[in-house]
Amino acid sequence: MTDEILNVLQKFMFCTPVDKLSTELNAWQSELKSEYGGASEERQAAIAEAIKESAIDLQSGLVDWNLGCSGPVAGEGACTRANEDILVGESKQSLALLREWGRGDLATEAEAHIASIQSSNLLKLTRMSLFGDCNTYWGNDYASHLRDAMRRGAAMVTTNPVLVNVAREEDPGYWTPVRDKLQADNPNFGPVDLAYAMTIQVVVTNAKLLRPIWELTDGDMGYVSLQLSPKNATDADQMFKEAQWVWGRLENELGGVPNCVFKVPGTKAGIELAGSCTSNAMGVNVTVNFSLPQQIAFAGAIEKNSTTKVSYRTQMDGRLDDPVGEELAEYMEDWEEVKKWCTTAIRQREYKLLSFTPERGGLGFTKSRPLPASGRGPWNILRSVHSEPEVPLWLTVFPNRQEEFDEKPIDIDPNGMWAPIPDGYLDKLYKSKLFRQAYEPDGMTVDEFDDYLPVVKTLTGFCESYDEFVAWVSSK
Repeated sequence: MTDEILNVLQKFMFCTPVDKLSTELNAWQSELKSEYGGASEERQAAIAEAIKESAIDLQSGLVDWNLGCSGPVAGEGACTRANEDILVGESKQSLALLREWGRGDLATEAEAHIASIQSSNLLKLTRMSLFGDCNTYWGNDYASHLRDAMRRGAAMVTTNPVLVNVAREEDPGYWTPVRDKLQADNPNFGPVDLAYAMTIQVVVTNAKLLRPIWELTDGDMGYVSLQLSPKNATDADQMFKEAQWVWGRLENELGGVPNCVFKVPGTKAGIELAGSCTSNAMGVNVTVNFSLPQQIAFAGAIEKNSTTKVSYRTQMDGRLDDPVGEELAEYMEDWEEVKKWCTTAIRQREYKLLSFTPERGGLGFTKSRPLPASGRGPWNILRSVHSEPEVPLWLTVFPNRQEEFDEKPIDIDPNGMWAPIPDGYLDKLYKSKLFRQAYEPDGMTVDEFDDYLPVVKTLTGFCESYDEFVAWVSSK
């Protein structure tokens, strides 16, 4: 999708009142129809693509933030779709225009895409939350394909060196010229500077896509998570300097306060960094985070220091479930099923302790939100959904896991997070030392965070991918 198409469609989706939509869309289509007949073949293809994309948008989750609702957080969170007839009618008009131009293939492609979106379980989850049936939202756990995820209800995105590196490998035709231009424009930049410059390009692209949601929700949603260099995970001062440097450039690129949060590592130094960032109006997303002791330490630091509206505490589900499973395999035959309940048990305990109000027996922390990530299957999503009023839960989902979750209809329990742990499973999980360290509030001291096996393995992987990315971005 070209920037020209994207800018026009962003305006229609997020900036146009529904009572003016038909008039403005018809005026836009009239301009394109007038141009189409005398345009070059290449320009005709671009015009047809724009009409196709508009047809898809009008029957997607993008309409929920402005056109299909009175606002995503209006009133008691109620969201009406009284304007659906208008939106569907305009979409069908766009499809009819494509067929009139002999572009029936694009119309058919659009209809298939619309059907896929409308059957999306992820979109259903977002709409359940917008209607007030639950309090769980989701985001794209990848550096690319954000807009397609937004069509299915995504309202945030997370990036890290691993994801940026995968994105550039997946689409070298797009990213290699971006890298080459950065090198040409910044001849004095070293490899690390170029890596940050490339990361900023990825972040800004995604932040601009999400910024309308950020604006419409008054900064409650629409964030991009970006990771500082994993090589400095034990150096709070250096990470804070880098955060300030990147933040200033994001402010310039976005023309104001960035709709971004920094991923900070779940290390001892990360606690200090979380306090420094949030006390300086920079939100954070705690990553490389697995255990209740880490959650308690970081939630406390954010609650004490934060002057920001939104921060997150990622729990890396699969990156803990997997090594716990390896430990359990020595003791039981059903370890593969038992391990799937590892992070569910931790999440239940975490929310009760940190997010429940004091009246309900919790600490009432509201300045950071739980965020399950790195899921290995639909169960990670379904057992993260809740309808508790205190703090919304956010999920980030890999593209392949999005496809898996959406491949057939699923009943979504608005209180799935509280699914009872099967009889005997907690006792079985306790046979894993890694689980005991993660599940007990005092299972680890702060000084032990850096040596916790999942922390070591994850940071090692991040550093390896980061080195690979730095080598690529600085290569000729």
